[in-house]
Amino acid sequence: MNRSIWILFLFLAGCTLGPNHEVPEVCFPCHYEEAPCQTDCVELATWWQQFDDPLLDEFIEEALSCNYDLQIALHKIEEVRALYKIDRSNLYPQIQGNMVGLRARRSENLGTDPIETSESPVELIPPDFSGPLIQYFFQAGFDASWELDFFGKNKRKAQAAYHDFEATQESALDVQITLLSDVARSYIDIRALQQEIETKEDQIERQKDLLELAKSRYDAGLTSYLDVTKAQAELDAQESSLPPLQEQLKQTIHGLAILLGKPPENFCVGEGLIPKARGLIPSDLPSDLLCRRPDIRRAERELAGATARIGVAKAELFPSFSLLGSFGTQSSVLDKLFIWPSRFWTIGPSMIWNLFTGGRLLAQIEVTNERQKQAILSYESAINDALKDVEDRLVGYFKEESRLESLEEQLSTTSLLRDLTFDQYLSGLISFDDVLDAEKDLFQTQQTMIQSQGTLMLQLVGLYKALGGGWECFASH
Repeated sequence: MNRSIWILFLFLAGCTLGPNHEVPEVCFPCHYEEAPCQTDCVELATWWQQFDDPLLDEFIEEALSCNYDLQIALHKIEEVRALYKIDRSNLYPQIQGNMVGLRARRSENLGTDPIETSESPVELIPPDFSGPLIQYFFQAGFDASWELDFFGKNKRKAQAAYHDFEATQESALDVQITLLSDVARSYIDIRALQQEIETKEDQIERQKDLLELAKSRYDAGLTSYLDVTKAQAELDAQESSLPPLQEQLKQTIHGLAILLGKPPENFCVGEGLIPKARGLIPSDLPSDLLCRRPDIRRAERELAGATARIGVAKAELFPSFSLLGSFGTQSSVLDKLFIWPSRFWTIGPSMIWNLFTGGRLLAQIEVTNERQKQAILSYESAINDALKDVEDRLVGYFKEESRLESLEEQLSTTSLLRDLTFDQYLSGLISFDDVLDAEKDLFQTQQTMIQSQGTLMLQLVGLYKALGGGWECFASH
């Protein structure tokens, strides 16, 4: 009989309800549609070093150390880690110490019922009807309880909490990847705006020269005052377009300061050109996204947590068994509290079973099943979004690269056209309007090319982010 009980006990101890987590199978394409024929070996963990810009490297390090959002994400990890420890503690016995000291006056009309203390409901003060009206009661000891996890409820709770902890870690990695991308994007935007402002200032100086030329030719009687008016109007237009660029530059610098965890006032980045990367395209396969992108890994961990919670809900249908016990000493005299004859102990099992809940437990199982289905769909959706993100960045990079090549040719052509137009104007072959139009075309091409150079580098940064680059340095910070 005892052997059968032990066999049943061991069987129940190994019984864990609910499904075990399995990663859903996902079909990946063999290669990206927009992937080049030749790819390069790029260290995605430190992709920003492809730009060979020491100041950018310095800003990245500062952001990893001081960014507020990243620090919040790190503390969130510690919070969820502590929550996991709370759930895990339910797998072990719980022991509490207690000590009671009471002074009580008995009723002179007391019957045969003993006195029950509120602090220790299970322990009774023996009545002493022949003793004094004032009585004393002292107790010291330990209470212990251990929920026997026969059906795996606490085990599944701990599993779910641990998967929540893992998902929170992946969320922090996702914050870091976004942070690195934002720092690089802000830095590139700053350099592009600085070049645009410099080009705009050159355009204004060139327009001033044209205004002086128009005035001198008017004073010499070679042209009408209309040319002077047109030159002045174009100069005013160029000067009015400069403050918005300066405002945008200041705002972008302030944004970069916030990313680095610094106050925006007096933050300086100096002058510089748009950083040029070596144009390296990683050779990663689409399936590599599973292990590289934190958002995909987070979705998979959330799915694991949702699966574990199904077991928690199913275990609620079964009884909960616990072992209860206490050991200590009791005495009506404090001096005798800690002698061996004053000892007492209790031990025994306890069972709680939800026999009728109006369908609540079955509904809770249905809730967890539906949440698991949602988590599966979220996981698959995260993979598709990641594939789309990479494809978009690849096509954006290559199309912008092609556009920049065309703009470089256009710049050469418009520069030559401007020079030829100016020479012909001085020879009296064309009007001043042609000169202004040629200058305007050249200015516009210069501005567009600077913007394209910045956009090309932004597309490359976006590609590195889409491929999940930059999370490996998380542990060192």
